[in-house]
Amino acid sequence: MGTAIAAVLALLLSSVSAVESGANMATMATASAQAIAPPISSPEWKAVFPNRVANFNVCNPCRGPNPPYHVDQIVDQIVKYRPQVIGLEEICVGETQRLIGKLRAKGYRYYAAYGGVKNTRWGCYEFGSAYGNAILSAAPLTNKVDRHYSQGGSEPRGYVAADTTVAGKKARVFATHLAAQAGQANVRKVQVEELVTAVRAYRDAIVLGDFNTEPNAHELSPMWSKFHDADPACRPTQYLFPCKMTEDSTRPGGKKYDYIFLRNGGAFSSSTVGVHENFSDHKLIHADLATN
Repeated sequence: MGTAIAAVLALLLSSVSAVESGANMATMATASAQAIAPPISSPEWKAVFPNRVANFNVCNPCRGPNPPYHVDQIVDQIVKYRPQVIGLEEICVGETQRLIGKLRAKGYRYYAAYGGVKNTRWGCYEFGSAYGNAILSAAPLTNKVDRHYSQGGSEPRGYVAADTTVAGKKARVFATHLAAQAGQANVRKVQVEELVTAVRAYRDAIVLGDFNTEPNAHELSPMWSKFHDADPACRPTQYLFPCKMTEDSTRPGGKKYDYIFLRNGGAFSSSTVGVHENFSDHKLIHADLATN
């Protein structure tokens, strides 16, 4: 009898030892896995230039048969120059949303304000989404508006505006695209007047856009009375060299169509400017701003 009881006790102790050994091995395996794959933390966003503003007409026809590749090209330009704020023309709402997602996947957090001047079945990606202007900003955008001009010319035109932060200071940013045809100067004049009416209330306004006309055009006079271009060489009374051209055309050297307008007497002045070749028929332009 005693021998039988001793045998049972030995068997029970052996089972307990095996369980404890298995538990210890599981604990060690868990610790090892944690050492190899640490807990996922919140993303660390990559830095942009906090004082850099840019403008880019992304060329709607350039999407051609491969719209996703066109979006990737735009993303590459933004990542290359890393502006705090960029205005985009000829961009679609669906494409803007894709830009935000693709930029975040690359580690860049941008916010968007966008507006459509028209809905187009085939000219946008996603198909059928609205086409127009957008603002992307690395700082949050508030008080967003999307406005159409009373006259559009060959197609509807308008602007998007929002409050954000540039060089550590609050600013009201506008992104616009004016009538395109050479014979539509009077239409552009009406559009400029409506734009100036909208921006005059903001001392620290920045106006980005493709104005489709050169600095010495009479329809731009209302803008020059309130603003100056970030490129100091681009003025209505001093045009051509060394003003940097932004649009490809039949004229050698191109034309100055794209602007970064800063308010006269406002918070910002430009320290450096850049004009950059790319896939589009418009160059990407940027200005690094200083606060006055």
